[in-house]
Amino acid sequence: MEKDKKSSFGKYILILTIIVLLTGVLVYSGYNKALQNPNSDNSETVSFEIKEGTPVNTILDNLISANLLRKNYLYFMKAYLKINDLGGKIQAGTYHIPQNLNIIELIQTLQSGKEQDIWVTIPEGMRKDEIASVLEKEFTKYPSVKFSKENFLNLTEDVEFITQLQLPIETTDLEGFLFPDKYAFSPNSTTETVVTKLVETFKEKVKENITYDDLIMASIVEREGFNSTDRPIIAGILLKRIKEGWLMQADATLLYQKKDWKHVITHLDLKEDNPYNTYVKAGLPPTPICNPGLQAINATLSPEESPYYFYIHDKEGVARYAVTNDQHESNKAKYLR
Repeated sequence: MEKDKKSSFGKYILILTIIVLLTGVLVYSGYNKALQNPNSDNSETVSFEIKEGTPVNTILDNLISANLLRKNYLYFMKAYLKINDLGGKIQAGTYHIPQNLNIIELIQTLQSGKEQDIWVTIPEGMRKDEIASVLEKEFTKYPSVKFSKENFLNLTEDVEFITQLQLPIETTDLEGFLFPDKYAFSPNSTTETVVTKLVETFKEKVKENITYDDLIMASIVEREGFNSTDRPIIAGILLKRIKEGWLMQADATLLYQKKDWKHVITHLDLKEDNPYNTYVKAGLPPTPICNPGLQAINATLSPEESPYYFYIHDKEGVARYAVTNDQHESNKAKYLR
């Protein structure tokens, strides 16, 4: 009887230990996730003031009110400050903070005081002229930044400047190499340092061996695909079409030439004689058509084989594939009209 009691007690202790360990793992996982997850998908900047002597708890409550910190991340934020002894390093001042920072980035910014970094988010799939416009919009808020949109675009085609960047791929145009990411720029940035930072981030993030043709294809996959599920399939379709001697017929290449992603493609557009019209010209266009993110690059380097040769996206953005042109036309009639 005594032996059974000991056995039952041992099982109880084992179960309790497992529960405690699992709880610890879940809490630790949730903590790390909270540190890395952006507070929001919104990159709009919020003006946030910290007055001298404001208690840390009040600052955190104000961050929540300003939509800079998720309410359910409050305890993770407090834990991060305590573990790293950062509560006393938050500086008084007026900050301009985007809503899509994570906890680590937010605390990093709040330690900057008057010399705060300037956060700019560059989304995947933008052309270099669009990136220049995003940067110009943000930097005009900060007189200390010496940024010129015109100079930015000139530098992207300045062969001497490009050579100094020591890219792993030979090119005379930086379209495709301006890596989309969330950046913290110095308040003393210049146009040259901004371009350099975007390119250095490309070199840092794109670890795989990649050719210029891979980058061109990745830029097309970025614009033609909508998510991590359809991009590898679309990459496989486009690569197969080229390999088997088909015209690629990617709408995004036409739109690049128009410098308008929302342009409604006409029959005249489809017949237009220009190097980016993949309805007329075989193979790839001469340059990337945008600056792709890692998802599109990885999809291009690891395409998914399929029996398909055609695809469209319906009005909800769901990819619809077809093996034959008749099936493709049927999909268009069913999902686009």
